[in-house]
Amino acid sequence: MAPDWKALNNRVFSGKLNLDSVRNASGGDICDSFTLAANDGQQYFVKFHPNAELLEAEYRNLQLLVSTDIATPAPIACVNLDGGAALVLEYLAFGDRGDEAQLGQQLAQLHQQCEPSGRYGLDYDNFIGHTLQCNQWFDQWADFWWGNRLEPQLAMAMRQGYKSSITNKALKDRVTTLLGEHQPPSSILHGDLWGGNKSYLADGRPVIFDPACYYGDRETDIAFTRVFGGFSSEFYQAYESVWPLPEGWRDRESVYNLYHMLNHLNLFGESYSGSVNSLMARLG
Repeated sequence: MAPDWKALNNRVFSGKLNLDSVRNASGGDICDSFTLAANDGQQYFVKFHPNAELLEAEYRNLQLLVSTDIATPAPIACVNLDGGAALVLEYLAFGDRGDEAQLGQQLAQLHQQCEPSGRYGLDYDNFIGHTLQCNQWFDQWADFWWGNRLEPQLAMAMRQGYKSSITNKALKDRVTTLLGEHQPPSSILHGDLWGGNKSYLADGRPVIFDPACYYGDRETDIAFTRVFGGFSSEFYQAYESVWPLPEGWRDRESVYNLYHMLNHLNLFGESYSGSVNSLMARLG
């Protein structure tokens, strides 16, 4: 599905787009994506989705990150059109490889930007894939992780027929045991940092995209980088050289990645039930 290009051209570009330059772009399974150019040769990347709230949230997420040192596509506009919304981004040309150590250093520096009050959450809800991600503010990290992350995903999975290997109460008790005394700095997070959401510019500089931002424990970003691979030992060494992870991070990794595996179960179906059950067993 494509946006109304003429309407987008008039509303965002004052008629300066070259509509003959529109091309379908590959990658991603959530939005329809396109590249196009203005008459002056400037290129843009456009995402279109029927759910305007999803792209409006991504626009706001990118606004949080674009002011930091880590490279992200600059958000230009998000506009409602017939049939959905279009998110217009800076077009970035990707290369084949880049500097993993620089990515680790820059992610650590990103994480050092913390919410001043120390609370966990965000001023708006956003999306992880196309699943609504609640970001209600909490003072206690364990309460945030259970109330905003695991409990909603688990409830959704059960409505779709998933049968948990442990009770909700047992899981909540385990989360409380693991995280109850853990009050980490409230870092700005990418929120969905796997290998498919990072790349490198033509000059080798790292770039991240498709964020699901909130303020929380930086360990959650690091934990998810380990699920599907794509990050080198140089990445982790460089991260640790800037801001070492605290003691006990490996014990918390499973409870953090359970959120993402539950989300994958809810998005993509039963093929992820094994991964969810394995993480549940570690926590049970």
